[in-house]
This record gives sequence, C-alpha cells and structure tokens, in this order.
Amino acid sequence: MSILYLPLVLDELYPPNDDLIRQTVSLAITEKAKRLVIGIKSQEIKTHAHCLDAIWDKMQTVLGHLYVAQLNVAYEANAPLFDCNVVFEDVCGYFIHLEPNLTKVCLPEKDMDQVKKWNEARKEIGLNVLEVHGMSRHPTTPVQPSHQKKASGEPRRFERVAVGGTFDHLHAGHKILLTMTALVSEKSMVVGVTDDCMLTKKEHKDLIASTQERIRQVETYLRSVKRSIEYQVVPIQDPFGPTVTDPTIDALVVSKETRKGGDLVNSERDLRGYPPLALRIIDVISTHSNSIDEKDMSVLKISSSWIREYLASNKK
Repeated sequence: MSILYLPLVLDELYPPNDDLIRQTVSLAITEKAKRLVIGIKSQEIKTHAHCLDAIWDKMQTVLGHLYVAQLNVAYEANAPLFDCNVVFEDVCGYFIHLEPNLTKVCLPEKDMDQVKKWNEARKEIGLNVLEVHGMSRHPTTPVQPSHQKKASGEPRRFERVAVGGTFDHLHAGHKILLTMTALVSEKSMVVGVTDDCMLTKKEHKDLIASTQERIRQVETYLRSVKRSIEYQVVPIQDPFGPTVTDPTIDALVVSKETRKGGDLVNSERDLRGYPPLALRIIDVISTHSNSIDEKDMSVLKISSSWIREYLASNKK
C-alpha cells in the first residue's frame, strides 16, 4: 500500500495537488500497488472535530474533488477498479504512517524530512522502513471551490447516523457516502446493506458479491475512515432497514439521487411514532465532476452497474 500525504485548506483547492494525485496514482498503477491512500491533514477539520456537521458542505466538496482527481487518472490508464481511499488524518483515530501494510510514501519534496521521523517510529515497533518518492509542486494561486449551501438548518451533533445501499464493488461514490456518514457520527453508525434476495433482477447478478462479502468490504473500509465509533453493518430486506425500527438513530445520509427515499423513511417513522431523522445529502459524482445534475445522473454517475458491465465485457 502507498500513501500520498497532503496538507489541505478546505476553502482552497490547489491545481498542483491534482498534479500530485496524478503522479501518485500513475506510479501506483504502474507498480501494481494494491491500494493508494490519500492522507489529508486539515486544521479546519481538527478545529471542528467536535461538530463536523458545521463544515459538511466543505468536506464533501473536497472529498469529491480528490476522488474525481484520482478517477481521472485511473480511467485514462484503463484501471477503473484501482483502489484508492481518502482518509482525514485528524479524525481517523490512528496514525496512517504506522499502518503495517504501508510500503511507500509520496509527498512534496519540501516535506521529505517528515518521513525520517515516520521511519524512526516504524522501526521502534518493528515495522518496515517506508520507501520515499518525492514530487515537485509548483507555486500557484488557489482556486476557491463552490460550496453549495446546506438546507438543513443549524449544525448539529449526531450520536447515531444511518446510511444504506447495495455497496457492490465498493467505488468512489460509495466511499464518499460512507465517509461522510462516519464523519458526522459521534458514537455509532448503522449501515444497511441490501440483501441478495432484493437483487435478483440486477444485470450481471452473477458478478454481485454475496451479502456477507459486501458487508465485510464495508466494515474493512470503515475501519480505515474512523476507528473511534461503533459500526453496525447489517443486511436489509426492504427499503427501510433499521431506520424505521431503531429509535436511537438521529440522522440519515442520502445522496441527491436517493433524497426521496429519505423522505419516505421519515414518513414511515412518523406513522410509527418516532421523531424524524435529520437528512444530510451528498452530491453524486462522475469521473470528471464532483457534482452532477439530476438530469445527467443516469448516464454519468459512478455506479456498480457500470463496473459489472465493465467486468463482464473484459472477461477472458
């Protein structure tokens, strides 16, 4: 596993960061690395760690931008399934540079001295020394990202947040959805994974992993995102899952595409005498944009269906 380490200001997106991502993803694909982690350090996230809902729109904009940047390279290299995770160092709950399966670190040349300290720490606990790949970063004027105004009222703190999906062939869209849910969950997170019995009419059903395998993949991914909360990843056999039976859930994360599903959940909760869930909404991404319009979603969005079609077309 390789890591690209990037300090970021959430209100500024630097074009050179995209170039560093391009260099690193290209290198990782060429060297057949199993996974790339983009480790992000942000003072603003650290400052708002007690209530990340306050910077929801900023975080998801930056997260989407980073995933789209790596997708651009992966698709150009005919490696659309390349595994890349974006991890926020200030909330993940562990030291990324001390992960046992890490082998290489990529970072701007001006930050190279940091790796010496990392390698000393790794040697002290019996881990391998990291290979270092330095990259040039040219000065430039930052670009101000356009943050969409959140229509959800004042920032809130949520103890238990829910999210749901099929999570087949975990892709960048899934990772953004799961990451944003974990970031605003203070104590626990509930993930409903669509059971096999609800997927019988899906195209290329034979290429969909089993329910238990998809649950395992979600659990593994979430362990890389945030280790300070409890995860409950369960199979669901209807569109609602625990969201209409668990009164302790206080928020639900949905995408623009599934916003109506969130409204249906709250209607069902009302019928059962439960308070409504706060809805938090993420953008839908494509390989070239971190926010696509509703009219383009069916064609441009990153999807498991496209991945299964790609796998079916590339069977030997």
